Amino acid sequence: MVKGQFGSGRLAAVLAAFLCVVSFDSHARNVRSVVINQTGMVQGTKDGEDPMLIRECGRFKPTPAQVRAYFSKAYPVPGFVLNHDRYSPCYATGTVEFADGFGGEWILYSSGSAGLEWAGGGGVHLLYKRNKWHDPFACTYGLGDEPGC
Repeated sequence: MVKGQFGSGRLAAVLAAFLCVVSFDSHARNVRSVVINQTGMVQGTKDGEDPMLIRECGRFKPTPAQVRAYFSKAYPVPGFVLNHDRYSPCYATGTVEFADGFGGEWILYSSGSAGLEWAGGGGVHLLYKRNKWHDPFACTYGLGDEPGC
């Protein structure tokens, strides 16, 4: 880089633009309402098949405040994250409505991954890892670059 290539005014403008983009991305999405229909559910097993799994998933009971925090911080991810990298059979279901009027039905896994089906059609896979609820599989993720616990 040649000294003086960016004048102080030009560099300040570039930095200001960068900070605006970063601060915009870091804002949480405002959640208007959350309804929890089911918690402690087990996907892929029938009653009595695996008593330990049923017992452990039964402890996955996110509160409305935790679900609200989740949807305000979660970000879109490809489907393989939900189905492979962060797979958990423990789930909860419900609905969410955002302050902008959009919302839909969700399935939230103890791993911090979720599927959201928009009321108007379509859907998105979401992820947020720093949750306060009980996750029976908390130390089993991260077989790649991410630490397990």
